[in-house]
Amino acid sequence: MPFASPLFFALLSAAILAFGCSPDPTNPAANGSLGKPPMRIVALTVGSVDSLALLGQLERVIAVEEDCFVPGTEHLVKIRNDDHSGPSKALNVEAVLALHPDLIIAKEDLKPALENRGIAVLWVSSSGGLDTVIPLVEQLGRSLGAVDRARMVLDSMREKMASIERRVAGLPRVRVYYEAGKPGRTAGRGTLVDDMIRLAGGDSIAGDSPLANPLLSSEAIVALDPEVIVLSPWSDSPEEVALRPGWSRISAVIHGRVHRISEENRKLQYPSPSCVDGCESMLVPWIHPSLAPPAERK
Repeated sequence: MPFASPLFFALLSAAILAFGCSPDPTNPAANGSLGKPPMRIVALTVGSVDSLALLGQLERVIAVEEDCFVPGTEHLVKIRNDDHSGPSKALNVEAVLALHPDLIIAKEDLKPALENRGIAVLWVSSSGGLDTVIPLVEQLGRSLGAVDRARMVLDSMREKMASIERRVAGLPRVRVYYEAGKPGRTAGRGTLVDDMIRLAGGDSIAGDSPLANPLLSSEAIVALDPEVIVLSPWSDSPEEVALRPGWSRISAVIHGRVHRISEENRKLQYPSPSCVDGCESMLVPWIHPSLAPPAERK
């Protein structure tokens, strides 16, 4: 029987529960009861846009958030939206409504702005953890008549997760500090980045925090001595991080294991099946250099 970790079983359980849940009459888009597949979708989360692309349904999307990096969206209308980890700007609700969408996909944080507008909305969990990926893809598959494609995409994701888990099994766990832009701002338990770090065989130094985005002091980070530092695209550069007071004593800095996610390849941070690809291509070799392709090993 293939190796499967508790994380893998938790993901499967979440998907089963989501698939079997009762329809929500206040959110017809969430359970595929739109009447007919939507043709004018405004997708305000990068994870949903990427999921739609994987389902072969990107031609239905008419607008995305301003900093969406998913290939194929370059020509689409860009909507200002503060619901992402980059530079914050308020949602331009009027710009959304002027497009006359028949479906909006947005995080629950935007309910005050978008509820009761007479438009179907598929609300995405604000937690954005790994356990939200399967329900989202399944909901999109049902709503868009792409159930078989959704099943194929999710099967591929599960297989890749199992492969990663087999590769890191038995290797020592590695202490990781992830920085989400502001120095000290990081990811707590239940967030996608924390889930990806665990999948790749690491342990976030903030992984026990109940907060989604805890703020650690510089002194605490130095004391916790991460072996690997992973920076978001909006963080300081690895060179600037190494020059912070006291950080020259951190193992990650000493051994040159400070890595930055590129702005054009940040799928690791967004809840879609592609996050597992980002985990495999970036986090696995950063956390366990012995698993990197031979050409990339130092």
